[in-house]
Amino acid sequence: MKKPIFNFKRLLYTLGAFSLSLLFLASCSDDDDNGGTVDPSPTQNIVEIAQGDDRFETLVSALQSADLVSTLSGNGPFTVFAPTDDAFAALLESNDAIDDLSDISQESLVQILQYHVANGSVLSTDLSNGQTVNTLLSGETLSIGVTGDNVTVNGASVVQANVLATNGVIHAIDQVLVPEGFEIVLAPKTIAEIASETDALSILVAALQRSPDLLEAAGNEDADLTVFAPTDAAFVALLETLTTATGNTFEGPGDIPDYVVDRVLRYHILATSKTATELTESEETLEGSSLAIDGITINGSTNVVEGMADIPASNGVVHVIDAVLVPPFILNSLGTVLEPAVFDAEGRFTTLLAAVETAELDGALTDPDAMLTVFAPTNDAFAAYIEGSAFADAAALLASDILADVLLYHVIGATVPSADIAAGASSAPTLYNEGQEVFISNNGEAGIFLNGGPQVIIPDLEEDNGVVHVIDGVLVPPMSSIAEIVVAAASADEGAQFTLLLAALQNADATDGSLVDLLSAEGAYTVFAPTDQAFIDAGFADAAAIEAADPAVLRAVLLYHVVSAVVFSTDLSSGAVATAGGGEVTVNVADPVTITDGNADSADAEVIDVNILATNGVIHVINQVLLPE
Repeated sequence: MKKPIFNFKRLLYTLGAFSLSLLFLASCSDDDDNGGTVDPSPTQNIVEIAQGDDRFETLVSALQSADLVSTLSGNGPFTVFAPTDDAFAALLESNDAIDDLSDISQESLVQILQYHVANGSVLSTDLSNGQTVNTLLSGETLSIGVTGDNVTVNGASVVQANVLATNGVIHAIDQVLVPEGFEIVLAPKTIAEIASETDALSILVAALQRSPDLLEAAGNEDADLTVFAPTDAAFVALLETLTTATGNTFEGPGDIPDYVVDRVLRYHILATSKTATELTESEETLEGSSLAIDGITINGSTNVVEGMADIPASNGVVHVIDAVLVPPFILNSLGTVLEPAVFDAEGRFTTLLAAVETAELDGALTDPDAMLTVFAPTNDAFAAYIEGSAFADAAALLASDILADVLLYHVIGATVPSADIAAGASSAPTLYNEGQEVFISNNGEAGIFLNGGPQVIIPDLEEDNGVVHVIDGVLVPPMSSIAEIVVAAASADEGAQFTLLLAALQNADATDGSLVDLLSAEGAYTVFAPTDQAFIDAGFADAAAIEAADPAVLRAVLLYHVVSAVVFSTDLSSGAVATAGGGEVTVNVADPVTITDGNADSADAEVIDVNILATNGVIHVINQVLLPE
């Protein structure tokens, strides 16, 4: 902490102010309180004297608000008839529309204060009954009354006269002077204040409180906004509409999800202040969509309430309207497979909604003639996917080229309720890449799984154009064949694990066709893929050892790792499985899953990674080479 520095000048100022207060008290107790002259200091101007006396706190604040401090600190000389704090309090009490000086417009405040100031230094002894004094307010004069020792100004009593300053004189008075016929213009309030003080906008105020950034903007003096403000009756009508359209019960605004409230509010706000005559035929809102303006009519049916347009605010303008404006994205979602996500009470699908909008797929999903099945990932599902991906955050995913592909891979072009998903494994073509399939495993009470991973956690949200199943993971369409995945894993800079598997595929007998070509072609395969360490443990120390092996033996061994069907981990059950090589392996479903081969001398292979999806099947990684009988 810095050591305080002694300020001699400040001490003189404080002593002067203290002396002034004593003089005022002494003068106020004097029977002749208008005739004497008070000279508190040859070094203080009018403003400094006022600042040093606690009876003029309101006056000093008013001078600061009206930007008159520098004027009355100038050379002058001036004569100031200074209303006391009690005088200002009486003014405020007499006007129901004014609770504080800040409620008065700066222009009116300046004019009122100028009406209390005259040029020249005029002592009370220089004043005479019936005299008029010209004020700084152009064209206005003050009427002086003198009866004995009593002096009045426009009927206000001088309670302390002749306080001398270096640039004039102060006379304290017990009333605030207002020119005859003068109408005090109130200071514009902020949009938030206007809304909170208008009974018909109480629901709008409550809604704004649920969007803190919008509430802050509405109360920010530096903002410049246009707000179309729906009445309470408009919100009540919206609740009835939503109840009818969604089948849910909306008894009050609190039943509307935060996501919907926020978008609806932003759809009522323009980023610049515009009066009714300044509005154009199309105005973009903070929500991102545009409003169609035709005179006092908005979007073809909503009207500005008569007499409630162009309400000026200190930070913009308000137009009160008779209906709630609903953004097209929200409106078009009603009755469609987007509705469950939009109106989810817990707001669990905001990432999905942002993705759909960014990829411009909302038109396809809200098509009333479409019949769709949507697997809808939650926000948590997207967060888990992003964490395990190359995307830094949700924004990076939304900006990626694969966004539309990922979303379309969650959509089936037919309505498939859970009751129609047969027990066991099945598949269905998605809207991605001309029908790339998603694999569905219906395990009864154990649940419905997709591609061996994401599970349906809320099934059968039925809408007019389809059904929605909520899932706890993100489905990612395969981009590579099984062979391409093996090649990529064999050539990885770090952690390469399929180097020897690739060498075996390349050196296997190709009489009946290359195994690389087989696993690159269209088809439906499951491959149990041994790691490099598994090949080493089987006696193949390196690629040279594999190249030296019998190609026919290599082919037989490799086909013993291939099943001619797509089998995800969620489809596995204990028992024998036929392989593409003609033999069988035995799957043992436990933790971990193991596979017994046909060789009596082999230990069971352990499945160490599952469900690596390819365009032509799936890969499960195992830690041992399987050997046929």
